[in-house]
Amino acid sequence: MGETKKDISNKGVSLKDDGNYWYTTEELPKGNSKLTKYDLLITPKSGLCRILSHSDIMYSNSFGDQLKSEYEFFEKALTKKYGDNEKYDFVKRDSIWNDAKYWMMGLLKEERYLTAFWNKEIGSNLPQNNIKNISVNAIATSSEEGYISLNYEFLNINECVSEYNESSTDNI
Repeated sequence: MGETKKDISNKGVSLKDDGNYWYTTEELPKGNSKLTKYDLLITPKSGLCRILSHSDIMYSNSFGDQLKSEYEFFEKALTKKYGDNEKYDFVKRDSIWNDAKYWMMGLLKEERYLTAFWNKEIGSNLPQNNIKNISVNAIATSSEEGYISLNYEFLNINECVSEYNESSTDNI
C-alpha cells in the first residue's frame, strides 16, 4: 500500500501506462503463477491503492465448467488464507440465460454472477495494516471463453480514487 511507481520499478517490475492504470504482464514478486496480468492503480499522492490481476483467457463449455473450476481454485485458496467471504452465484430474475446450458452466455451478458468478497465487515481475517477488500470474479469474454479476476484494494483506496477522479476532470 502506498508504494510509488518508482518503488515498484525498483523491485524489477517493468510498468507500462495504459492511460488509467499502470500494468505489467510480468509476475509480481509475490504473485501467483496462474495470474498473468496485473493492473496497478498508483496515484502521485496516495501511491499504490489497487492491484487487479487476471488469469489467461481460457476455454469453457457453455455450462461454464472449466471457468467455475478455476474460480473455485482461487476462492478456496483465498478462503483458506483470509477466512469468511460473501459469495454471489446467481442469475438475474427474468434473464433468458437462466438455464444451466447458458451459464457462459448469462455471464457474458452480465445477467449471471460468480463472485466472492472478503472484508473485515463480514468477518474476514485481512491483514490489519493494509488490505480493505479482496474479490474474485469469473468474467466471460465470449460464450466459450473467460478468465478469473482478483482485485485487492488497500485502505487508501478512497483517497486514491478521489485523486484519480480529480485528475481525470482537469481537462474538462
